[in-house]
Formats: sequence, structure tokens, C-alpha cells
Amino acid sequence: MTSLSPRAAAGASILLTVAYAMALAVFKWVPRYDCITLMVVLVLVFHWLDRSPARTWLLHAITQVLVAAFVVHLWTLGYEGRNAVFGGILPWSDSHDFYDDALRLIYGGRFEVSSKRPLFTTIFSGLLKLSANNLRFALFACAAAGAWAIALSALEVWKTHGAKAAFVVYVILLFFERRWAGFVQTEHFGLPLGIIGFVLCWRANEARERDPRRAGRLVLVGIFSIALGLMARAGAFFVLPAIAIWAARTIVPVRGRLRFLALAAGAMFAALVVHTVVLRFVGSGATFSDYPAIAYGLIHGEDYTYLLHQHTELVPMSAAERVSASWNILLAEALAHPGLVVLGFLKSGLGLFASPFGMFSYVWTNPDDAALEDGAAVRAATAQDGLFGPLLLWQRTFGTYSLFNAAAMGLIGGAFVLAFIWSLYVVFVKERANPRLSLLRHAIVGIILSAPFTPPWITSGQQVATCTLSFMGAMPALALLGRRTHPTQDAPDTYGAGEGSRGIDRLAYVPAGVALALALVVVWIRLTTPYKPVCTNPAEHVLLPLSAASVEVTSTRDMVFRDKAIDDLRFSIRYLAKHNAELTDSVVPYLHAGTSYVSAFDACDSRVKILIDDAHRLDGMSSWASFSVKLLASPNVLLLTSSRY
Repeated sequence: MTSLSPRAAAGASILLTVAYAMALAVFKWVPRYDCITLMVVLVLVFHWLDRSPARTWLLHAITQVLVAAFVVHLWTLGYEGRNAVFGGILPWSDSHDFYDDALRLIYGGRFEVSSKRPLFTTIFSGLLKLSANNLRFALFACAAAGAWAIALSALEVWKTHGAKAAFVVYVILLFFERRWAGFVQTEHFGLPLGIIGFVLCWRANEARERDPRRAGRLVLVGIFSIALGLMARAGAFFVLPAIAIWAARTIVPVRGRLRFLALAAGAMFAALVVHTVVLRFVGSGATFSDYPAIAYGLIHGEDYTYLLHQHTELVPMSAAERVSASWNILLAEALAHPGLVVLGFLKSGLGLFASPFGMFSYVWTNPDDAALEDGAAVRAATAQDGLFGPLLLWQRTFGTYSLFNAAAMGLIGGAFVLAFIWSLYVVFVKERANPRLSLLRHAIVGIILSAPFTPPWITSGQQVATCTLSFMGAMPALALLGRRTHPTQDAPDTYGAGEGSRGIDRLAYVPAGVALALALVVVWIRLTTPYKPVCTNPAEHVLLPLSAASVEVTSTRDMVFRDKAIDDLRFSIRYLAKHNAELTDSVVPYLHAGTSYVSAFDACDSRVKILIDDAHRLDGMSSWASFSVKLLASPNVLLLTSSRY
């Protein structure tokens, strides 16, 4: 490739990124999960920025543009595939539960579902309250935080091991972020904190010989950051003691190792304390209450619903009672059938490498594979066109680009898995004496030891990797593509963030800042509860329309976030209907031009509802009102029939 001057490289990078963002978000020429054009763009950008003195701010700006494009694409098209969202903004499934809890907290209630992992929803409540319940603002803030963290992680690897290694880390993290950008999910909390912990440990690894005391402090803060992220998005918990052991062995003098391990345990415990204290003020149920069902499904090779199917006596219990009873059932089954436990752990552990929901899913995200879910259509296509019938069916349904994009995504996903497996040999055998790889060795051991406890067919491999994804991406990046660089060879201000070798890294303040923000949000929300009407009739619906989270059906596609083309909404139903029949059965009968679907908070049961307004009754309304409604298939979707002020 022809080398450009630094100024030309900067301009070309920005222009190419903006052009791609326009193609994605405005013209919809490429799909959200594009793996062809995006890869070409990123290869060029990383090549141009490799020697640029402005690389840091350019990569941050480029990442913000790309992630913003993912969000705008969702808000204007109205769907992205598998995630449960109607019209690009109205959340459903677990996203609805988190949104529901966030608003309930603002109006004086407590979390229900979010009690399992309260940290993200607490911060999300603060963002909603700060923006006067503007869901788009809160989602965009989450996306911006993720974009900042992705660039931060890639830049850190770039400084130490070059552009190629940084490229791998960046791509894996960007693929992850585009899956969740625009959705109400705990990944928005876990990913940035996990990346911050990764970066702090990375800096400690580079500084351990120059300044072991500073390196030790960075590791402790990094452990706290990752632990805090894991409290919000559970995953590979064993990575925490693994990193602590690494630091004790490689950074701390022999006489101070026990003290350091105690401090590391204290950092982990501090994250648990933050979680527990927040839960005490905002929650109403047991924390991590979903794990007994996951573990039961693990030993039986089923999903998380299997426990309730087999033990219906758990259904009427309260959350706390159900958790206790579930653990008793799980323990009894494990003792009675130890072979099932061993086989379940083996299947889960191997699933990290072999399951399509394991490491392969870090790359593969293709909702167009819905073309192959209709068994009758696949059989008919095979009978008509032979072996290539299913591929031709895919091409006819979603287009030629989609078919080639799936092939590219599959190749990249498969290459990542194979590269990771080979890198295990490189890091643990071929380069076992390389001290610079010792951090990765320990972290990856912690991740692999955690894998048996997180069955990918239940927990989804890419979700449980949220807080440790940087380590996973860095493994093949360093083993196969990394080159050692000298700190002065790249951009200045590499390790000390400008404070000098013994200064305090500014990034180290962020995890403590997040903990402080959680405390401030809890205090702020509890001391400033807004007005909420009192309901006297159990069947009444006194609702506050939230116009920032609304959809109006139009005949054509445009760039107004609220407007959604009717054809796009109808197309999205094929994805929603599979797992969200209550929602689709409720909204589809009223799907015609002019209908509005508006999110609202119900003062009577403290839940978020989707209001269907086909007579413009909500136009201009932004205050509490009592409504007459028609109940639909879902209790959280209501058809407005009249309103009383």
C-alpha cells in the first residue's frame, strides 16, 4: 500500500470511515453485521494510522463514528435481527425487564429482575433520570462508553505489539459492541470495566521491571475493575485469582506475596461490597438468582428453563425461596448423578472451542441464517436445486451480498478459533519462557477453568466473555501477529499517561469513579423521587407516555428516528415472532400507517407498557393520564380506546 503523509492518512481515515457510516446508517447499502466492506475499511485505516502521531484521537473518533452508525442504523431501519426490539427502540424480553426496573427505581420502586445484577440498571436509571426519561440518550451514552473502551484497548496493544495485533483485538471487540449497541443490556457495563482492567494489567506487565510498586498498584485496580464488571455481567470469575497469582509471582518480591494476595482478595471483595450495598438500596430479590437453573441445565444438557419444567413446585415460590430450593435440588441431583456433572462440565468446557455458541460466536452474528430455519422451505430448495439448494434459498431470501457476507463471517470466526487453539501451543509451549506472555498465560488459564461453569448453549459464549474479551482477542493477536515495540517508537505518553513512571495513571481512577457514581445515583434517585399518581382501582391504568421511546408507522423509510417504514416493521416480525409471540401477536393486528407505539410507565403496577395508539390520542401528551384500554396477548402491551385527563 502506498504510504501517505500523516495529514493525508488522518484525512483519508476519517473520510473512509464517514463514507462507510453513511453507507450503513443512511443508505443501508451494507448490513449491520457486515464482515466484508467493514474489514476492508479497517485494514486501510489501521495501515494509514500505524505511524500517525495523531493515532490516539483518530482511532477514538473513528470508533465513535462506527458505533454511532450501528445505533443510527437500528433507530432508522427498526431492527437488526435476533435481539428483541420493536421499531428499533421499544425493548422486549430481558431488555424490557432492565428498562422496566430502571424506570421503577426512578419512581420510588425497587428492582425485580435486575436484582440478579443491579449495577448496570442502577447506572441506566441515572442516565434516564438525567435525560428526563430519554431512552435514546441513555442508549447512546452506553454506546459511546463502549466505543471509547474499544479504542483504548486496541491502542494499548498497538503501543506494545504493533498494528496487526491491535487490529485483531479491535475487530473482536468491535464485533461484540455492534451486537449490543442500541440495546438495554448489562454488557454496556461489563465491557468497559473489563477493558479498563485489561489495560491496567497490560500497563502493569510493561512497567513491572521499571517500577514494580506502580505495577502492583495497577494490577490491584485492574482486578477491582474486572470484578466490578463481572458483578454486572457474570462470566469467567477465575480470571481474577489467576491475575492475582500472576502479579504475585512476577511483580511482587517473595516476602510481599502473601500481603499482595490479601490485597488482591480485598479488591475482589470491594467489588462484591459495591454490588451488595447497591442491591441493599435498590433490589428486592436474590443476586445471581438465575445460576441454579443454568447449572441444572448444564448437568442435564438442557437450557435454563428445564429446572422449572421438571420441578413445577418452584413456580409459585418467591424469588428468595426459589433460589434456596433450586440449590437444594441441584445439590441432590449432583450427588445422585455425579457422572452427569462430569459430562456436563466436559461438554461445557469443550464448547468454548467446539460449540457454535462458544468462541466462534465472538465473530459470528448473522440473523440472515433465519433463511435456513424453515425446514419445509429448505427441503423444497434441496429437492429443486440439489446440494446447493439451501444456499440458493438464502440468496433468494436475503440477496447475494448476504450470502457472501455469511461466508466471510464464517471464515473469520473459524480462523479466530483455530488461531486461538494454535496460540495456546505458542504461548504455553513454544514461548513458555517468554516473561512478556506470562500475563496472558495466567489470564487464559483462568478463563478456560471458568468455561465449564458457563455452558455456551445456555449462557451464550460471547456474553459470558464480556469482561475478559480483550484477553481472548489478545491471545492469538500476540502469539501469531504481535511484534515487540519500544515505547518510544510509537506515540508518546505510552504508559504513565503523562505523570511519569511513578505517577498515578489517570485511568486507575475510573473504576473508583464508577463506584462513586453508583453511590451518587442511588442517593440522587432515593432523595428526588418524582411525582407518581396513586391508583385506587386495580384495573385502572394511569400512564406516563415516554415520547422519546416511540414508533410511528409510515409508508416509506426516512431518517426520522421515530418513523418506521411499515415494510421494515413487517420484515422484523420474522425475527421477533420466534421467541416473542406475545409481543408480535399484540402489535401485528394494528400495524398500519399512522399507528403509534409508545412506551409508557404505568403508575398502577409500576411497569413499562407499550401503548398502541391508532387514533392519535397521545399526540403532544407528556403528562400522567388515565386511560381506558383493551388488553392484548401480552399484559405489557395495551391498545388505547379512550383517555381521561
